[in-house]
Amino acid sequence: ALAPPLPRAVPAALRLRPLPPTFEQLFHASLKRHCAVCGAAPASRALCLACGACVCGHDSLRVSQQHCVCANQHAQTCGAGTALLLLTSSSSVVLVRNGRLLLLPTPYRDAHGEVDLGLQRGKPLSLDEHEYLGLTRKWLAMSFDDTAKGDEADQMF
Repeated sequence: ALAPPLPRAVPAALRLRPLPPTFEQLFHASLKRHCAVCGAAPASRALCLACGACVCGHDSLRVSQQHCVCANQHAQTCGAGTALLLLTSSSSVVLVRNGRLLLLPTPYRDAHGEVDLGLQRGKPLSLDEHEYLGLTRKWLAMSFDDTAKGDEADQMF
């Protein structure tokens, strides 16, 4: 007898999606995308690192709570309540779990290996494969709670 099909809320992938070598390539590719949840063409986008879907990014949060709604809904359908999103407006990574958001380091670094959250310095950013591998390992092990202590677990971007 065949096993029953798995519920739809099972994570789609046991690895993270490949990312382009530069943040500029990722940013420009995301400009053509609409939110997979609400269909909007947001000013800021968040890309799911598990499935590649685009959802409303954090700039929308200043206007409404749409980002949280879209991110949480996507987390339910893609990752059984958990999603790892890369914000194209800041290059940061956000873990969405059970309605909470945790800011994580970006895998994109400048020529000196430093992050540029918020893209303040305007330096070219390249994918740090070692950092992305570490993020992938945390994703596979779901070991994010071990890295967040106290109030950091509820930190919003």
